[in-house]
Amino acid sequence: MKAKIFLIVSVLSALFFSACKKHDFAEGQLSPIIALVDLRAIHKGADVTLNKDNMLGAYQITGKVISMPDSGNVPQGVLIVQNNRRKAIRGIQIPIGEAAATFKSGDSIVVNVEGAILKRVNGALQLTGITPANITTVSTGNEVQVQQVSSYSIKTKPDDYESTLVSIKSATVSPAPVMGQTKYVGNKYLVNGADSIIMHTEPTAQFANEFLPAGATVAGVLVVDNTVDSASVYQVWPRKFTDISDITKPADPNAPDLGEMPVVITGFVNDAKGSDGNYEYFQFRATQNIDFSVTPMAVVTCTNAGAAQPNAGDAPGAGWATGGGRTYKFNLTNGQVKKGDFFYVGGSNKRINGPNTTDISEAKWISAIAYVTNDGDGFGSASSGLLPNSGNAGGIAIFKGINVTEQSVPVDVVFFGGTGKTTMYNPTTNKGYRVPKNDHYNFVDEAGAEQPFFYQGTNQYVIPHVSPADQGVFMKLGGSFDAETKTWITPRGISVFIMSGSTALTDIETGSDVTVISN
Repeated sequence: MKAKIFLIVSVLSALFFSACKKHDFAEGQLSPIIALVDLRAIHKGADVTLNKDNMLGAYQITGKVISMPDSGNVPQGVLIVQNNRRKAIRGIQIPIGEAAATFKSGDSIVVNVEGAILKRVNGALQLTGITPANITTVSTGNEVQVQQVSSYSIKTKPDDYESTLVSIKSATVSPAPVMGQTKYVGNKYLVNGADSIIMHTEPTAQFANEFLPAGATVAGVLVVDNTVDSASVYQVWPRKFTDISDITKPADPNAPDLGEMPVVITGFVNDAKGSDGNYEYFQFRATQNIDFSVTPMAVVTCTNAGAAQPNAGDAPGAGWATGGGRTYKFNLTNGQVKKGDFFYVGGSNKRINGPNTTDISEAKWISAIAYVTNDGDGFGSASSGLLPNSGNAGGIAIFKGINVTEQSVPVDVVFFGGTGKTTMYNPTTNKGYRVPKNDHYNFVDEAGAEQPFFYQGTNQYVIPHVSPADQGVFMKLGGSFDAETKTWITPRGISVFIMSGSTALTDIETGSDVTVISN
């Protein structure tokens, strides 16, 4: 009996002392690899020499090469690597001189970084002190990941995208290129979202002498370079010609001039019944024959809630080109209309009055975008609604060409909503929404004094909001337009047409309250 008691006490004592002993985590096996998101975080502004202590026991990085030296468009002597570890894509530059040219995009490598110096060189974070002997190629030909991002996001969180592969969707090139004359080589603005970013092409790039498009989706390595000027710090360097896609051709200098008011705005839906997302649309009527593939145009909407004025962004963004949550652009680059045709631009759902209503996809749609999830063509952020249902005025404008800048004047425009002026026109900076000469606006007053902006001088006309909201209204804008003299015989009035779920397309294209095109 005593022996049993002694045995039980011994076992309990062993368990007690074992439980009280602290676990030494250092006894575990630490990873030799540090994620690039953690490596970049080590740099606090001053140069830092990497060791196992500041890398928590690690001494290697892994990643895939994203630079493409054989294309000729890469910083000389620099290997650029990105990886996706800890659910974060990050990249780094590794200057290794001529040896950088021996690597290809898609090479998977391991780099011994112990003893290397993490420092910023001309604005770019680099791993210096690495030699080819520190690099082991594990495999080749791997797929590399590209992040779709706006220029605004890049400038807001540059460390997230520096030295990674990015794609700028549906950007407009500025200054506007001339067909058959303007080439890639050098720095060009890519206008996208609420901002713009530089596309850089070295003279040695294989595509340097290709002709530049007016708009495109551009992929490439995001390079940071502060040696030129503050506007050129963040640059997208395409790796190869196929990194440029969804190309829109520049305006043909030999194409016919559309003249004044080739299109007029004849109606819009800003508040469909139920959800507005991807259901807003705008109706236009052609005053002449137009082939948009030859003479492209652009539609821009604006909404003006909050306090910000329409002068955000850097060159060339302001006014109609502000982008972000203020203005949103649709490029009209395909399709044809004949004089007198109605055509439509707007949300991708193509329903007459919101969800579960008449399908009007058989109408002549020149552009439709799922704007809830997609940015505009060149500028404008994805949004649940492009036009306001209350508050400060919103607007719809149509322009010749797709290169819309602060200086661009639309061929037609309408404004509707509240009468608050704070976010519409800034008399101090002299920026705002430019207006053409049409039935309700003029860029000069009766005495000939300039008044180029909405809410400046006599440019005060605003179509009122319809209340209560959510009735499902198509706003008919009916007048009489002489297509030969390009003048309004009768200015457009407003007719509030309340739709149902079964309203037909003919209901918004006929009647005494639609715009008539004569001659």
